[in-house]
Amino acid sequence: MKTIFVVGKGGVGKTTCAAATAVSLSKKYDILIVSLDPAHNLGDVFGSSLSGKAKSLGSRLWAMEVDMERAIRDYLEESARKLKGMYGYLKAINIEGYLDTIRLSPGIEEYATLEEMEKIISEGEGRYEVIVFDTPPTGLTLRVLALPKISLIWGERLVKLRKDILSKRLAIEKIEGEKKFVLEGREFKLSTREEKDEVMRELVTYMSEVGKVKELQTDSRRTAVMPVMNPDRLSLFETKRALDTLASLAMPIGAIVVNKYGGKEEENALVAKAEKELGKPIRKIPLLEEEPVGMDAIEQFSVFLKAEEWLPRG
Repeated sequence: MKTIFVVGKGGVGKTTCAAATAVSLSKKYDILIVSLDPAHNLGDVFGSSLSGKAKSLGSRLWAMEVDMERAIRDYLEESARKLKGMYGYLKAINIEGYLDTIRLSPGIEEYATLEEMEKIISEGEGRYEVIVFDTPPTGLTLRVLALPKISLIWGERLVKLRKDILSKRLAIEKIEGEKKFVLEGREFKLSTREEKDEVMRELVTYMSEVGKVKELQTDSRRTAVMPVMNPDRLSLFETKRALDTLASLAMPIGAIVVNKYGGKEEENALVAKAEKELGKPIRKIPLLEEEPVGMDAIEQFSVFLKAEEWLPRG
């Protein structure tokens, strides 16, 4: 399975380009297009109501819009369940109060988004040949795409710390014997070995899942990034910043889409500057009198895009 991430600042026509890519590729491949943008314009572009479940829009095209509020809620509830399972013996921890505190903390939306991406990619294996992600505005998208790399660094440190804890527990157990106690009618034993430790199992599982996403992100045979910008100075600045971050994550970047190109002299100068500074080929899409809405309009728009250029090869 292959993935295409369509990225860009708000208002550049990213969702339209993502929709056109999906429609064009669905002539040859089974395609799922997913909106991760909380604004959710994908259904408006297709002229069809979408939800968190894949909806068929054609013989080989499906679309969905992830409900990020629900995703965050599910992420927190799953975190609570795991914490209760691993640390239920600690009466001092108020898990519900802890989760209420972190609900609005920085990073929660990013981790919930990454969790949804992981789930969609995992469930999409064998069902779709290509998944097109219509991503949130640049800032949030870059933070989400950076998470696998960051999470693996933290995960390695946490694994080392957990090993140290288990080693010390084992040393104490050899002197004082196995530690058992009963809390609210339930017997608990403190783990001393990695293979029986719930925390270690969870860490290893999480790192495996995140590792798969990172591996997918950096594999040019399976993943491509389609940057979308407008022919203006601010759009160029944000695209350059995004490409610098994506390059640091080793993500394969395709040609740059310059959408809403009107052919003015200043636009020509900016496109030439973009090609030079970004070091990527530019694909210009003309400024249309009306925004394309509905399947027929998107299909006509897709002619300008030549979507197969962004399809990962391998």
